Amino acid sequence: MDFDVAEYRERLRRTQEEMAKHDLPVLLLHQPENILYLTGFYTTGYFSYHALAVPGSGEPTLILRDMEIPAARSTSWVKSHTIYADAADPVPVWLDAARRALDGFGLAGGRIGVDEHSWFLTVERWKMLQALLPKATLVREPRIVDQLRLIKSPREIDYLRQAARQVEVGIRAGIEAIAPGATERVVAGAVFNALVGAGSGLPLSGIIMSGNRTDQLHGDYSDRSLEQGDAVYFELQGIHQKYWARLMRTAVVGQPTDDQRRIAETIIRIQDEAIALMRPGTSAGVVDRACREPLLASGLRETYTNRAGYSLGLNYRPSAGEFIREFVPGVEWVLETGMVFHMLMMAAGMGFSETVLVTDQGPERLTRMERKLFSRL
Repeated sequence: MDFDVAEYRERLRRTQEEMAKHDLPVLLLHQPENILYLTGFYTTGYFSYHALAVPGSGEPTLILRDMEIPAARSTSWVKSHTIYADAADPVPVWLDAARRALDGFGLAGGRIGVDEHSWFLTVERWKMLQALLPKATLVREPRIVDQLRLIKSPREIDYLRQAARQVEVGIRAGIEAIAPGATERVVAGAVFNALVGAGSGLPLSGIIMSGNRTDQLHGDYSDRSLEQGDAVYFELQGIHQKYWARLMRTAVVGQPTDDQRRIAETIIRIQDEAIALMRPGTSAGVVDRACREPLLASGLRETYTNRAGYSLGLNYRPSAGEFIREFVPGVEWVLETGMVFHMLMMAAGMGFSETVLVTDQGPERLTRMERKLFSRL
Protein backbone atom coordinates (compact mmCIF):
# COMPACT_ATOMS: atom_id res chain seq x y z
CA MET A 1 0.00 0.00 0.00
CA ASP A 2 1.14 3.53 -0.72
CA PHE A 3 -0.01 4.83 2.71
CA ASP A 4 -0.41 3.49 6.21
CA VAL A 5 -3.78 1.93 6.98
CA ALA A 6 -4.31 4.70 9.55
CA GLU A 7 -4.25 7.32 6.78
CA TYR A 8 -6.79 5.40 4.69
CA ARG A 9 -9.04 4.99 7.72
CA GLU A 10 -8.84 8.71 8.47
CA ARG A 11 -9.89 9.44 4.88
CA LEU A 12 -12.82 7.05 5.31
CA ARG A 13 -13.80 8.67 8.62
CA ARG A 14 -13.89 12.14 7.06
CA THR A 15 -15.87 10.80 4.10
CA GLN A 16 -18.46 9.25 6.39
CA GLU A 17 -18.63 12.44 8.43
CA GLU A 18 -19.52 14.38 5.27
CA MET A 19 -22.02 11.71 4.23
CA ALA A 20 -23.90 12.25 7.50
CA LYS A 21 -24.04 16.00 6.86
CA HIS A 22 -25.69 15.34 3.49
CA ASP A 23 -28.03 12.59 4.71
CA LEU A 24 -26.41 9.92 2.54
CA PRO A 25 -26.52 6.44 4.13
CA VAL A 26 -24.28 5.03 1.39
CA LEU A 27 -22.10 6.15 -1.53
CA LEU A 28 -21.55 4.22 -4.74
CA LEU A 29 -18.32 5.62 -6.21
CA HIS A 30 -16.93 4.97 -9.70
CA GLN A 31 -14.13 7.53 -10.12
CA PRO A 32 -10.83 5.55 -10.05
CA GLU A 33 -8.95 8.31 -8.20
CA ASN A 34 -11.51 8.31 -5.41
CA ILE A 35 -11.55 4.53 -5.13
CA LEU A 36 -7.75 4.58 -4.96
CA TYR A 37 -7.77 7.43 -2.43
CA LEU A 38 -10.03 5.59 0.01
CA THR A 39 -8.84 2.02 -0.47
CA GLY A 40 -5.40 1.90 -2.09
CA PHE A 41 -6.75 -0.44 -4.79
CA TYR A 42 -4.90 0.09 -8.05
CA THR A 43 -5.21 -1.50 -11.47
CA THR A 44 -4.61 -0.43 -15.04
CA GLY A 45 -7.73 -2.44 -15.95
CA TYR A 46 -10.16 0.33 -15.04
CA PHE A 47 -11.80 0.03 -18.48
CA SER A 48 -13.89 -2.69 -16.81
CA TYR A 49 -16.50 -1.81 -14.23
CA HIS A 50 -15.11 -1.13 -10.77
CA ALA A 51 -16.85 0.66 -7.94
CA LEU A 52 -16.74 1.21 -4.20
CA ALA A 53 -19.74 1.04 -1.87
CA VAL A 54 -19.16 3.21 1.22
CA PRO A 55 -21.67 2.86 4.08
CA GLY A 56 -22.30 5.63 6.58
CA SER A 57 -20.52 3.58 9.20
CA GLY A 58 -18.27 0.55 9.05
CA GLU A 59 -15.96 -0.54 6.25
CA PRO A 60 -16.51 -0.24 2.49
CA THR A 61 -16.86 -2.96 -0.14
CA LEU A 62 -14.93 -3.07 -3.40
CA ILE A 63 -16.91 -4.15 -6.48
CA LEU A 64 -14.46 -5.87 -8.82
CA ARG A 65 -13.95 -8.01 -11.87
CA ASP A 66 -12.88 -11.38 -10.44
CA MET A 67 -9.46 -11.33 -12.11
CA GLU A 68 -8.63 -8.15 -10.14
CA ILE A 69 -8.81 -9.91 -6.76
CA PRO A 70 -5.01 -10.49 -6.58
CA ALA A 71 -4.41 -6.79 -7.22
CA ALA A 72 -6.97 -5.83 -4.58
CA ARG A 73 -5.36 -8.15 -2.02
CA SER A 74 -1.93 -6.74 -2.82
CA THR A 75 -2.72 -3.02 -2.93
CA SER A 76 -5.74 -2.43 -0.69
CA TRP A 77 -6.54 -2.59 3.01
CA VAL A 78 -10.23 -3.24 2.19
CA LYS A 79 -11.05 -6.95 2.62
CA SER A 80 -14.72 -6.97 1.58
CA HIS A 81 -15.19 -7.68 -2.14
CA THR A 82 -18.20 -8.26 -4.37
CA ILE A 83 -17.05 -9.76 -7.64
CA TYR A 84 -18.31 -10.57 -11.12
CA ALA A 85 -16.99 -12.61 -14.05
CA ASP A 86 -16.86 -11.69 -17.71
CA ALA A 87 -20.10 -12.34 -19.59
CA ALA A 88 -21.52 -12.03 -23.10
CA ASP A 89 -23.75 -9.16 -21.93
CA PRO A 90 -21.51 -7.57 -19.30
CA VAL A 91 -23.42 -4.50 -18.15
CA PRO A 92 -26.17 -6.33 -16.18
CA VAL A 93 -23.49 -8.54 -14.57
CA TRP A 94 -21.38 -5.54 -13.56
CA LEU A 95 -24.26 -3.64 -12.05
CA ASP A 96 -25.73 -6.69 -10.33
CA ALA A 97 -22.45 -6.89 -8.41
CA ALA A 98 -23.05 -3.31 -7.26
CA ARG A 99 -26.59 -4.23 -6.22
CA ARG A 100 -25.29 -7.19 -4.21
CA ALA A 101 -22.77 -4.98 -2.43
CA LEU A 102 -25.52 -2.55 -1.42
CA ASP A 103 -27.76 -5.43 -0.38
CA GLY A 104 -24.95 -6.62 1.87
CA PHE A 105 -25.24 -3.36 3.81
CA GLY A 106 -29.04 -3.51 3.78
CA LEU A 107 -28.97 -0.18 1.92
CA ALA A 108 -30.23 -1.05 -1.57
CA GLY A 109 -33.63 0.51 -0.96
CA GLY A 110 -32.92 4.03 0.32
CA ARG A 111 -30.93 7.11 -0.69
CA ILE A 112 -27.75 6.25 -2.53
CA GLY A 113 -25.20 8.94 -3.33
CA VAL A 114 -23.74 8.43 -6.80
CA ASP A 115 -20.80 10.26 -8.39
CA GLU A 116 -22.60 11.56 -11.47
CA HIS A 117 -19.47 13.49 -12.49
CA SER A 118 -17.40 10.32 -12.95
CA TRP A 119 -16.02 9.52 -16.40
CA PHE A 120 -16.89 5.88 -15.66
CA LEU A 121 -20.58 6.15 -14.77
CA THR A 122 -21.91 6.06 -18.31
CA VAL A 123 -25.52 6.69 -19.27
CA GLU A 124 -25.88 2.97 -19.96
CA ARG A 125 -24.62 2.07 -16.49
CA TRP A 126 -26.78 4.73 -14.84
CA LYS A 127 -29.95 3.41 -16.48
CA MET A 128 -29.11 -0.16 -15.52
CA LEU A 129 -28.47 0.85 -11.92
CA GLN A 130 -31.91 2.43 -11.78
CA ALA A 131 -33.47 -0.74 -13.19
CA LEU A 132 -31.65 -3.02 -10.73
CA LEU A 133 -32.42 -0.81 -7.72
CA PRO A 134 -36.14 -0.04 -8.16
CA LYS A 135 -36.65 0.83 -4.49
CA ALA A 136 -33.62 3.11 -4.25
CA THR A 137 -33.36 6.83 -4.77
CA LEU A 138 -30.17 7.62 -6.63
CA VAL A 139 -28.98 11.14 -5.82
CA ARG A 140 -26.01 13.19 -6.93
CA GLU A 141 -23.36 13.13 -4.22
CA PRO A 142 -21.63 16.52 -3.72
CA ARG A 143 -18.15 15.31 -4.75
CA ILE A 144 -17.30 14.48 -1.15
CA VAL A 145 -14.08 12.57 -1.78
CA ASP A 146 -12.97 15.00 -4.49
CA GLN A 147 -13.17 17.86 -2.01
CA LEU A 148 -11.21 15.92 0.62
CA ARG A 149 -8.46 15.24 -1.92
CA LEU A 150 -7.80 18.97 -2.36
CA ILE A 151 -5.78 19.29 0.87
CA LYS A 152 -2.71 17.09 0.65
CA SER A 153 -1.26 15.21 3.62
CA PRO A 154 2.49 15.35 4.41
CA ARG A 155 2.98 11.95 2.72
CA GLU A 156 1.11 13.08 -0.39
CA ILE A 157 3.26 16.21 -0.59
CA ASP A 158 6.38 14.07 -0.27
CA TYR A 159 5.19 11.95 -3.22
CA LEU A 160 4.58 15.10 -5.25
CA ARG A 161 8.08 16.37 -4.46
CA GLN A 162 9.54 13.12 -5.77
CA ALA A 163 7.36 13.33 -8.89
CA ALA A 164 8.66 16.87 -9.43
CA ARG A 165 12.27 15.65 -9.40
CA GLN A 166 11.35 12.97 -11.95
CA VAL A 167 9.73 15.33 -14.45
CA GLU A 168 12.73 17.64 -14.27
CA VAL A 169 14.98 14.72 -15.24
CA GLY A 170 12.71 13.96 -18.19
CA ILE A 171 12.68 17.51 -19.53
CA ARG A 172 16.44 17.90 -19.13
CA ALA A 173 16.93 14.70 -21.13
CA GLY A 174 14.62 16.02 -23.83
CA ILE A 175 16.53 19.28 -24.07
CA GLU A 176 19.82 17.39 -24.29
CA ALA A 177 18.44 15.37 -27.22
CA ILE A 178 17.57 18.46 -29.26
CA ALA A 179 19.66 18.91 -32.41
CA PRO A 180 19.06 19.94 -36.03
CA GLY A 181 17.78 16.88 -37.88
CA ALA A 182 16.71 14.98 -34.77
CA THR A 183 13.04 13.99 -34.85
CA GLU A 184 10.48 14.66 -32.16
CA ARG A 185 10.25 10.88 -31.78
CA VAL A 186 13.97 10.67 -30.94
CA VAL A 187 13.53 13.44 -28.36
CA ALA A 188 10.52 11.60 -26.91
CA GLY A 189 12.56 8.40 -26.59
CA ALA A 190 15.18 10.26 -24.57
CA VAL A 191 12.47 11.79 -22.37
CA PHE A 192 10.64 8.57 -21.58
CA ASN A 193 13.82 6.58 -21.01
CA ALA A 194 14.93 9.23 -18.51
CA LEU A 195 11.54 9.30 -16.78
CA VAL A 196 11.55 5.52 -16.28
CA GLY A 197 15.13 5.65 -15.04
CA ALA A 198 14.21 8.38 -12.56
CA GLY A 199 11.43 6.19 -11.11
CA SER A 200 8.37 7.69 -12.80
CA GLY A 201 5.35 5.39 -13.18
CA LEU A 202 2.70 4.85 -15.83
CA PRO A 203 1.41 6.31 -18.04
CA LEU A 204 4.39 7.38 -20.13
CA SER A 205 2.87 10.26 -22.02
CA GLY A 206 3.35 13.94 -22.61
CA ILE A 207 3.33 16.77 -25.09
CA ILE A 208 6.47 17.20 -27.21
CA MET A 209 6.11 19.47 -30.27
CA SER A 210 8.31 21.68 -32.39
CA GLY A 211 8.24 24.44 -34.96
CA ASN A 212 4.85 25.23 -36.46
CA ARG A 213 3.29 22.35 -34.50
CA THR A 214 3.60 24.16 -31.14
CA ASP A 215 0.26 25.90 -31.63
CA GLN A 216 -1.53 22.54 -31.30
CA LEU A 217 -1.00 22.64 -27.50
CA HIS A 218 -2.20 19.06 -26.97
CA GLY A 219 -0.39 17.50 -29.89
CA ASP A 220 1.61 14.28 -29.70
CA TYR A 221 5.23 13.83 -30.78
CA SER A 222 5.73 13.04 -34.47
CA ASP A 223 8.43 12.17 -36.99
CA ARG A 224 9.00 15.85 -37.76
CA SER A 225 12.72 16.73 -37.91
CA LEU A 226 13.90 19.68 -35.87
CA GLU A 227 15.23 22.68 -37.74
CA GLN A 228 17.53 25.50 -36.71
CA GLY A 229 15.54 28.18 -34.91
CA ASP A 230 12.63 25.91 -33.96
CA ALA A 231 10.97 26.26 -30.59
CA VAL A 232 10.54 22.85 -28.93
CA TYR A 233 7.67 22.69 -26.44
CA PHE A 234 7.52 20.18 -23.57
CA GLU A 235 4.63 19.49 -21.17
CA LEU A 236 5.41 16.39 -19.14
CA GLN A 237 4.67 14.79 -15.81
CA GLY A 238 6.57 12.77 -13.27
CA ILE A 239 4.41 10.19 -11.49
CA HIS A 240 5.32 8.86 -8.06
CA GLN A 241 2.90 6.44 -6.36
CA LYS A 242 0.20 7.71 -8.78
CA TYR A 243 0.78 11.36 -7.76
CA TRP A 244 1.54 13.65 -10.69
CA ALA A 245 3.78 16.72 -10.83
CA ARG A 246 3.67 18.53 -14.15
CA LEU A 247 6.16 20.87 -15.79
CA MET A 248 6.23 22.85 -19.01
CA ARG A 249 9.37 24.29 -20.60
CA THR A 250 10.40 25.56 -24.04
CA ALA A 251 13.79 25.26 -25.76
CA VAL A 252 15.16 26.60 -29.04
CA VAL A 253 17.26 24.72 -31.59
CA GLY A 254 20.29 26.98 -31.82
CA GLN A 255 20.53 30.60 -30.70
CA PRO A 256 17.17 32.17 -29.73
CA THR A 257 16.17 35.32 -31.57
CA ASP A 258 15.55 38.55 -29.69
CA ASP A 259 11.84 38.10 -30.30
CA GLN A 260 11.88 34.57 -28.86
CA ARG A 261 13.71 35.82 -25.76
CA ARG A 262 11.24 38.67 -25.34
CA ILE A 263 8.24 36.34 -25.55
CA ALA A 264 9.69 33.91 -23.01
CA GLU A 265 10.73 36.65 -20.58
CA THR A 266 7.27 38.25 -20.77
CA ILE A 267 5.45 34.96 -20.05
CA ILE A 268 7.79 34.09 -17.17
CA ARG A 269 7.54 37.55 -15.58
CA ILE A 270 3.74 37.59 -15.67
CA GLN A 271 3.49 34.06 -14.32
CA ASP A 272 6.02 34.75 -11.55
CA GLU A 273 3.96 37.72 -10.38
CA ALA A 274 0.77 35.64 -10.37
CA ILE A 275 2.32 32.69 -8.52
CA ALA A 276 3.62 35.09 -5.84
CA LEU A 277 -0.04 35.83 -4.96
CA MET A 278 -0.84 32.18 -4.19
CA ARG A 279 -1.22 32.44 -0.42
CA PRO A 280 -3.83 30.96 1.94
CA GLY A 281 -6.95 33.11 1.99
CA THR A 282 -6.38 34.63 -1.45
CA SER A 283 -9.29 34.46 -3.88
CA ALA A 284 -8.61 32.36 -6.95
CA GLY A 285 -10.08 35.20 -9.00
CA VAL A 286 -7.23 37.48 -7.93
CA VAL A 287 -4.65 34.96 -9.14
CA ASP A 288 -6.52 34.31 -12.36
CA ARG A 289 -6.72 37.99 -13.24
CA ALA A 290 -3.00 38.37 -12.48
CA CYS A 291 -2.35 35.71 -15.14
CA ARG A 292 -4.91 36.70 -17.72
CA GLU A 293 -4.99 40.50 -17.86
CA PRO A 294 -1.23 41.23 -18.22
CA LEU A 295 -0.78 38.54 -20.86
CA LEU A 296 -3.62 39.96 -22.94
CA ALA A 297 -2.22 43.47 -22.45
CA SER A 298 1.19 42.30 -23.70
CA GLY A 299 -0.30 41.51 -27.10
CA LEU A 300 1.10 37.97 -27.12
CA ARG A 301 -2.43 36.57 -27.25
CA GLU A 302 -5.62 38.01 -28.72
CA THR A 303 -7.78 35.85 -26.47
CA TYR A 304 -7.17 33.89 -23.26
CA THR A 305 -10.01 31.43 -22.80
CA ASN A 306 -8.21 28.42 -21.31
CA ARG A 307 -7.64 27.80 -17.59
CA ALA A 308 -4.57 29.41 -16.04
CA GLY A 309 -4.13 26.59 -13.55
CA TYR A 310 -5.83 23.59 -11.97
CA SER A 311 -5.52 21.34 -8.93
CA LEU A 312 -3.14 18.43 -9.26
CA GLY A 313 -2.27 15.33 -7.26
CA LEU A 314 -3.58 11.77 -7.38
CA ASN A 315 -4.49 11.09 -10.97
CA TYR A 316 -5.75 8.48 -13.44
CA ARG A 317 -6.07 8.70 -17.19
CA PRO A 318 -8.06 9.86 -19.12
CA SER A 319 -7.99 12.93 -16.88
CA ALA A 320 -4.82 15.05 -17.05
CA GLY A 321 -5.35 16.63 -13.62
CA GLU A 322 -7.72 16.83 -10.68
CA PHE A 323 -9.67 19.80 -12.13
CA ILE A 324 -11.49 20.01 -8.80
CA ARG A 325 -10.38 23.64 -8.55
CA GLU A 326 -9.52 25.70 -11.62
CA PHE A 327 -8.29 29.22 -12.29
CA VAL A 328 -10.79 30.58 -14.80
CA PRO A 329 -12.63 33.92 -15.10
CA GLY A 330 -15.21 34.57 -12.39
CA VAL A 331 -14.03 32.03 -9.80
CA GLU A 332 -14.43 32.96 -6.13
CA TRP A 333 -13.08 29.98 -4.20
CA VAL A 334 -10.20 30.62 -1.81
CA LEU A 335 -6.74 29.07 -1.68
CA GLU A 336 -5.93 26.91 1.36
CA THR A 337 -2.75 25.51 2.84
CA GLY A 338 -1.99 22.09 1.37
CA MET A 339 -3.54 22.68 -2.04
CA VAL A 340 -1.38 21.88 -5.09
CA PHE A 341 -1.82 23.38 -8.55
CA HIS A 342 -0.35 23.16 -12.02
CA MET A 343 0.03 26.80 -13.09
CA LEU A 344 0.55 27.12 -16.84
CA MET A 345 0.90 29.89 -19.40
CA MET A 346 1.28 29.59 -23.16
CA ALA A 347 1.62 32.19 -25.91
CA ALA A 348 3.19 32.49 -29.35
CA GLY A 349 4.23 28.83 -29.47
CA MET A 350 5.93 28.83 -26.07
CA GLY A 351 4.84 27.54 -22.69
CA PHE A 352 6.07 27.55 -19.10
CA SER A 353 4.51 26.04 -16.01
CA GLU A 354 5.11 24.97 -12.42
CA THR A 355 3.59 22.61 -9.90
CA VAL A 356 2.92 24.86 -6.90
CA LEU A 357 2.11 24.00 -3.28
CA VAL A 358 0.23 26.55 -1.14
CA THR A 359 1.85 26.80 2.31
CA ASP A 360 1.32 28.98 5.37
CA GLN A 361 4.39 30.94 4.25
CA GLY A 362 3.12 31.36 0.69
CA PRO A 363 3.64 29.51 -2.61
CA GLU A 364 6.31 26.83 -2.91
CA ARG A 365 7.41 25.64 -6.32
CA LEU A 366 7.64 21.86 -6.10
CA THR A 367 9.18 21.91 -9.58
CA ARG A 368 12.46 23.78 -9.26
CA MET A 369 13.94 23.65 -12.77
CA GLU A 370 15.33 26.96 -14.06
CA ARG A 371 12.65 29.26 -15.42
CA LYS A 372 14.15 30.35 -18.70
CA LEU A 373 14.10 29.77 -22.42
CA PHE A 374 16.56 26.93 -22.99
CA SER A 375 18.70 26.59 -26.10
CA ARG A 376 20.78 23.83 -27.69
CA LEU A 377 23.59 25.36 -29.69
